[in-house]
Amino acid sequence: MKLKVLLTLLLLASFLPVSFSQISHTYRFYDNLAVAQPECGNNLEPFKALGSCDAGTEPGSFVQDVLPCGVQRTVYHNNLNWGLMYPNTEGAITETYTIQMYIKVTDWGKTWARIIDFSNGVSDQGIYFKDKNGSTDRCIDFYPYGIAGACPFFNKSTYYLLTFTRNGATGMLDVYVDNMLFASYNDADGRYVGKAGVPIYIFRDDQSVTCESGAANFAYLAFNNKYSGKSDVDKSFTDICFIANINAYADFSISPNPSCGFPKNITIQYTGIIPTPGTGYSFKWDWDGARVISGSGMGPYVISWDTGGNKNVALTVTNDVCGNPLYNRKTAIVSSLELTTSVIEGSCDTGNDGTLTLTGSLGLPPYQYSLDSVNYQTNNVFKVPPATYRVFIKDENNCTIAKTVNVQFTSDIAVQTIPDTTICDAGAVQLLTTTNAQTFSWVPAAGLDNPTARDPVATPAVTTQYIVTAAKGFCSQTDTVNVTVLPKVEVKVTPNAVVEYNLPFQLAASSPQITNLSESLFSWLPPTGLNNPSSASPIAILQEDQTYNVLVTTEKGCTGTGFVSLTIKHTENITMPTAFTPNGDGQNETLLPIIRGIESIRFFKIFNRWGEVVFFTDQLNSGWNGQFKGGNAISGTYVWEIEGTSVKGQVIRRKGSVLLLK
Repeated sequence: MKLKVLLTLLLLASFLPVSFSQISHTYRFYDNLAVAQPECGNNLEPFKALGSCDAGTEPGSFVQDVLPCGVQRTVYHNNLNWGLMYPNTEGAITETYTIQMYIKVTDWGKTWARIIDFSNGVSDQGIYFKDKNGSTDRCIDFYPYGIAGACPFFNKSTYYLLTFTRNGATGMLDVYVDNMLFASYNDADGRYVGKAGVPIYIFRDDQSVTCESGAANFAYLAFNNKYSGKSDVDKSFTDICFIANINAYADFSISPNPSCGFPKNITIQYTGIIPTPGTGYSFKWDWDGARVISGSGMGPYVISWDTGGNKNVALTVTNDVCGNPLYNRKTAIVSSLELTTSVIEGSCDTGNDGTLTLTGSLGLPPYQYSLDSVNYQTNNVFKVPPATYRVFIKDENNCTIAKTVNVQFTSDIAVQTIPDTTICDAGAVQLLTTTNAQTFSWVPAAGLDNPTARDPVATPAVTTQYIVTAAKGFCSQTDTVNVTVLPKVEVKVTPNAVVEYNLPFQLAASSPQITNLSESLFSWLPPTGLNNPSSASPIAILQEDQTYNVLVTTEKGCTGTGFVSLTIKHTENITMPTAFTPNGDGQNETLLPIIRGIESIRFFKIFNRWGEVVFFTDQLNSGWNGQFKGGNAISGTYVWEIEGTSVKGQVIRRKGSVLLLK
């Protein structure tokens, strides 16, 4: 009899499935509630708590927060008495599941704050944060069975990784806080299970006992139909900063990177979370002109470029079921290190030593230099006797190249500086000198940045004759150059004026240093509102205040500038600069609207080329510092829109584009 029962069980087991399809839905809340591509799944939806509590009209918002690992990013904040609905359409949450959330509670509500509701709002049973004896901190409560784990434990200043994982075979529900097993609950009666097609609610209360809601900042939320053991949770907690912020489906590595020289074999290895052979996904690679030596599908690949520089390797992973794509791009640096050499042949003072100068470029500084490929130094100048040398350079990436150079000796000395020249007042000229000498002395020293340099920069206040003496040991020779200084260009411009809106106004610029008007140049900047910005006397027709800078260039090439400010009568307006440079140099760091007669701003938005809002404010005198999603926004053109109300009640709306430069 027992044998028959055993055979029956074995026969039944042979028809049971040995595996099931894993369902995984991940949400990272970067300005939306969509499932992370390329996963196929429904978006989260905001849902108001049932019952009579005042929930307001706004379910929540995307706000900036700083995660414990230091990452500043956008997270989702649900307002009190609002929560999130996970549709559970595919049945990820049934008897065996894992629900993970990386959250910081910001408002506990009254006494109870519901974390998860498996009953579609029908039952008060669920998992809650619970007050105990009036404490400001909270416990976890499996209602109706009571508090589990350390109590009180949770506060409102900490991000917690909460893991709720249920083993359908045993009925045990384990709760982890970060990587600590916080509580194990025997759910043999199936109170905390879901059903396919029945939504799972997060932070949303039911109607049985109302006003049991809390508010939190959500950085990460994930649902899957797999039971997670301690090692799984340990790994999730160790990598939570990466998991919560990075979508690793399209991750890959480039090795070596940087690479030295070309052509050279470079290996591209897929390092994402899709297991080999990538069943269910399509992999599309863009090699930026590289030759593919080997590889297909998800790789690995061996590729090679025939030129140096920064190369963009891109991967698009597409889910074959729903067509959701995920794009990732990384830069491969192919070094094109160059070495140039210059030689000063043997000199009069030594009789046989020459000076060999090595200069590196197109690599990653700092550079190191060598005459034997063994002993390297940072000094790029070598004193060497006449001979043929094999010289080497190495950059920070340990890329190395070599070149052959011949050092000779000559006993003569020559020196020739520039011909006589003319400069403008306060101008400068470099006295470039062709010579094989080693030391230099210029007289007079007045107006020279370094009278002992070979090529000093001269900025004389008056016309001056300079004499250079070049020496090599006992050898010396002189040369002379006359530097004539022209008088300062004085520019006379129309005085500042208040002008009529959209009516012609005559401007004029002149200079007593101009002797030939036809060969002189005038440039008015900006050209806005001018009929002829290159004329000495343009006509301005303006709709807003404008300051003009006129650059006058005489027939001898000297320049002078003048300014004139024109103010429009009774204008109310909003304008915007055409560019800004948030590069940390303290100048033009923030994009600010230029307002005149404006009492309030309704909105000021900036969009990137994909239509994402990278900045929003409704405050006067508030602008964009070039930051987006916790980092520096890329250079390029951005579109802005702004609407404000003037002191007279007029609504003024403007739009345009601005260039972000680094």
